[in-house]
Amino acid sequence: MVRLSPEAVQLLGEPTNSEIISTALKWAELGWPVFPLRPNDKTPAIPSPHKKGVKCDGQCGKLGHGASDASRDPEKVRRMFAGRPDANIGGATTDRVVFDFDIQHGADRLDVFPPTREHLSGRGNGNVHVIYRADGDLARQIKPGTRVLGDGIDIRAKAGSYVVLPPSTHPETGQPYTVVDEEVPERHLADDEIRAIWTAYGAKLPGATSPDPSHDLPAGGVRLGGSSIVELLSNPPERGSGQTNDWLTKVSGHYAHQYRDRRDLYELHVRLAAAMVDSSYEDTEAVRDSIWGSEQAKPIPADDREQRIAERVEAKLIEHEAKAQFTRALAELDPAEPFDAGSLGEILARPDSTRFRVDGLILAEGFTTVVAARKTGKTTFNLNLADSLLTGSDFLGRFPVEPVTGRIALLNFEVAARQVAHWASLVGVDPDRFDIVTLRGRRNPLLHPQDRADLAAYLRDRDVEFLFVDPLSRAFYGDNGNDNTQMQRFLSDLDTFARSEVGATDVVLNVHAGWNADRSRGASATEDHPDSIIWLRPGDKEKGDRSTYIEARGRDVDVEEMQLAFDPSTYRLSLTGEGSRREAKQTQKQGDLEPHLQRIINGQPGINTKGVTEALRGARVPFQKGDETRSLKAMQEGGRIGWKRGASNASLWYPAGHPEAATRAPLTGMNGDDF
Repeated sequence: MVRLSPEAVQLLGEPTNSEIISTALKWAELGWPVFPLRPNDKTPAIPSPHKKGVKCDGQCGKLGHGASDASRDPEKVRRMFAGRPDANIGGATTDRVVFDFDIQHGADRLDVFPPTREHLSGRGNGNVHVIYRADGDLARQIKPGTRVLGDGIDIRAKAGSYVVLPPSTHPETGQPYTVVDEEVPERHLADDEIRAIWTAYGAKLPGATSPDPSHDLPAGGVRLGGSSIVELLSNPPERGSGQTNDWLTKVSGHYAHQYRDRRDLYELHVRLAAAMVDSSYEDTEAVRDSIWGSEQAKPIPADDREQRIAERVEAKLIEHEAKAQFTRALAELDPAEPFDAGSLGEILARPDSTRFRVDGLILAEGFTTVVAARKTGKTTFNLNLADSLLTGSDFLGRFPVEPVTGRIALLNFEVAARQVAHWASLVGVDPDRFDIVTLRGRRNPLLHPQDRADLAAYLRDRDVEFLFVDPLSRAFYGDNGNDNTQMQRFLSDLDTFARSEVGATDVVLNVHAGWNADRSRGASATEDHPDSIIWLRPGDKEKGDRSTYIEARGRDVDVEEMQLAFDPSTYRLSLTGEGSRREAKQTQKQGDLEPHLQRIINGQPGINTKGVTEALRGARVPFQKGDETRSLKAMQEGGRIGWKRGASNASLWYPAGHPEAATRAPLTGMNGDDF
């Protein structure tokens, strides 16, 4: 399936549940690859994405290639027809052969066509499409063309050709195309049936080596069907005489041979020739495409082949040299910064500079990612960091900083400007040195050259030294965030934008965490590129831990997980002094277990540790082995129970203040050997 580019989606609009989409989907279900035609017309509705002269049948991945866009994929069909309620429907003749009988051009339908599905033209004069499935060897050799079986009998076949499907309307009458009988299926055309049809019309069988003289040029390309191109152009038929199709076919055959490698010139000459008779002639594009397809299907003569190869080689050499000259000229106009290079001794001899922007956490002149789970406060974290960098105060009350001398900017892709400003005001960020560029709801400036240049100029003029980008998922301009190549290219480009184009020295990029909050979403390059990574992880809310925890790793960065405290009145963050989520869980377990231990000891003064364990199990108190001993030690050190050594060095436990045991003052502790 062709992937739709963002530009194509924007062009086509969002899908709507319209009648035309339902009808197009019905044809797709019947096996017809479909695409939209202009309202009340036979020409493709989606304009070409290329400039004139570019040869492409859809390899670029964009829409706008006529029948090459046709698809049976429901998603693509909805996209193509969305916002086009009045479109006609084109059906590519993939795996089909359609005989197109035009009565006004003298079509004579002989009684040699087996019964099959038929569609009547909206012209209303009896014109009909006789439709077969093309499965056999001979059927697959049938090529599209005009007058294949005589005057007014054209053939539409293969993927590059198409017909107008019901209930589309005819350009001249406005009347719909119709199905003669819905109950009649499309017949599979057998090889012997093809031979009977072609023989009845006196035509050469499909695949015959001798081409139809009405479509081809002899050697030299100066005559076509007995008439030179000069004679043809000197004697165009009268409009409405019924000879336009034959005449245009011969003219197109000449130009298709002459401009075999230049479709743009071929189309130009065919269009000019058609205008000599009727500039609005309805079959111009059909004749043009059919003759072009026939010419392209022919082998290139050996003498022409060598000449064409030489011409293409020369063109590629010229293009290569042009690119080289352009690169040299561009380097002179916009010289790059010099390389930061030197011997080890030279680099060590440089004046000492600060290694860290935030000591032990963020490297100076570094690229840092903040990987944050949902609702863990990444924006608040950024604002607290910005305030410390502007004021020089320790970040989180612990980490010394090297203050910025310029300004700090936030490229905000996610939150409304007023909301960010409100939070920044609560934190106390210097309003005169902190810039917010809100990009939510607009096109990505990193993807559009003029927008990018304007944004870089704005930030450079503001003397931005430190740049926040929030978040990666909105700033990323690739089409697959899981693709390492695309992600690495984007991150390198973001570095270039921040440092070379803006002039900033430090970059912090916010990244949404994956489902378990232990790594970032998407490609692994997200964690390979930065100098350091800071994780913000949530506590176990189901266990009542609503805290956020911070951990950092990177080049010379190794910060173990610690608990953060948040003051909702000031939006300030600080370290609590508590440890990791695991330690917090253990503390919670001890707190849950302590009332049960107190009850057991109060009821059985002098009970040993084994007895405590058995009593907990007997009371069906949930705990894991070792939880009870850690809790007993914490209670003893806190002076909440007493202890003495029993027989065989067993620990005996008593209520606090019991005369047979020692009760310690809180927090005096005991060593592990005693315990």
